[in-house]
Amino acid sequence: MDLDAAVDALVARLTGAGLRAAADERDLNPPAVWVGPPVLTYRFGKNCWDAEWRLAAVVPNSGRNIANRNLGELVSAAQAALGGAIVTARPIDLSVPDQAAPLPAYELTFTTRIPA
Repeated sequence: MDLDAAVDALVARLTGAGLRAAADERDLNPPAVWVGPPVLTYRFGKNCWDAEWRLAAVVPNSGRNIANRNLGELVSAAQAALGGAIVTARPIDLSVPDQAAPLPAYELTFTTRIPA
């Protein structure tokens, strides 16, 4: 399985749609989408993995009202970039290196398949 290629392809899809995206949280420049490694479940007999992606749509900490407005726009743009694949969006605060405080974010989840 080429996990690195799967992550890179997802980052490329998001950036190709005009969003900032990064696979390394140290490279985030909000508003942006962080693409971490997926939760993997092997599909016995199918020669593939189900990949449950948990992306983070992150905005600057500029006050909750402004953050919510910006998060709404970013989540909508990510949903469009991923062709409507996102099935859940859960509010979170994301701690990243070099940030004094956690950043407002939404954890976005959806599932794809990765060949074994």
